[in-house]
Amino acid sequence: MANVKSRNRSRNSNGSCRRYNAANALPLATCQARPPLLLDEPEVLMLQAVPGVQPFAIAWTQHKSASCRRRSFLTQRIRASSGRRAPPTPQVKVCGITTVKDAKLAAEAGADMLGMIMWPKTKRSVSKTVARDIASVAADYGIQSVGVFVDEGAQQIEDACGQCGIHVAQLHGTEARKSLFHLHENLHVTYVMNCNAHGRIQTPSPAALAEQTEQVLQRHVQWLLIDGQQGGSGQPLPWADMRVPAQIADRGWLLAGGLHPDNVAEAVSILHPTVVDVSSGVTQGDGIAKDKERMIAFINAAKHGHQ
Repeated sequence: MANVKSRNRSRNSNGSCRRYNAANALPLATCQARPPLLLDEPEVLMLQAVPGVQPFAIAWTQHKSASCRRRSFLTQRIRASSGRRAPPTPQVKVCGITTVKDAKLAAEAGADMLGMIMWPKTKRSVSKTVARDIASVAADYGIQSVGVFVDEGAQQIEDACGQCGIHVAQLHGTEARKSLFHLHENLHVTYVMNCNAHGRIQTPSPAALAEQTEQVLQRHVQWLLIDGQQGGSGQPLPWADMRVPAQIADRGWLLAGGLHPDNVAEAVSILHPTVVDVSSGVTQGDGIAKDKERMIAFINAAKHGHQ
């Protein structure tokens, strides 16, 4: 230990000693009568696992008052270079919003996106008038509004979004997906791909669909959404078996399918989606109206339960 200490100290003109980083020869702390404390054994073992780092080169500078303790510059560098980063906190989309009241409850609970079903053949569909009001709530709270389309064409989708002030068109069905090639770039798009019970994607990618339909893909896709084969079924997906297609969307991907307050944290910890999408998992008994407490619980679990 004496040899170790001697290699890491140099004398100042006043007789004090300075602690040095062996890699950069940068002074880390100046001591007078007290020698700096070396790392304890667990910290040494941790640093020994980092290539090229000599454990004796890092030290905690600790005064007896215990009120002035700081970590050295090199220790911070090692922590930053260890590659261990917490996954980003996912956003939350609450879909199937049918009333202004539910839109406000979801926004106040912390939702980042409000989704409404524009396809009329479902119990959660909304009229353009209601959709406009819900989109207005989203705008007031500074969050995005999403319109879900299934078999509408490009002109229908653009007209509905324009009239209602909807930011994002979610292309959930075969015909709606085909409209991708004709939608204006100013309207953002969520492209939905379905997977089976084994986690295998069953839907062609935008590029594959362009080839199949002899179209040219000239626009960007902002979001990719992965859902089960039967959207709105409430059945969870096999998260551990899923393989999310890469390089399809500019802003990331959404995980949907059977999510609720009790399982969303697990889904996030396995797949780390950009956004989690919930609808039936936060409804009341009728399967339509949203439950305030369930929305709060879901958003808290999604954003904090995985940490």
